[in-house]
Amino acid sequence: MRTLAVVVTALIVGLLAGLVLSELIGIIGFLVFDRFVGVRFLPILQAIACAVAAPIVDRRVRHRSR
Repeated sequence: MRTLAVVVTALIVGLLAGLVLSELIGIIGFLVFDRFVGVRFLPILQAIACAVAAPIVDRRVRHRSR
């Protein structure tokens, strides 16, 4: 149950972080290159990466604290 909560939380946080990062890349790219620059599907890819990494990190933290 804890793993499911960690994965769901990582999906939400990863999606939000991907949205913010995508907007920052877009703004900086527009200011520097005078055209829209970005990574397609960055929020979705970021959410998947966080959902994969979160259980691994959580398991290491729990194992290390024993």
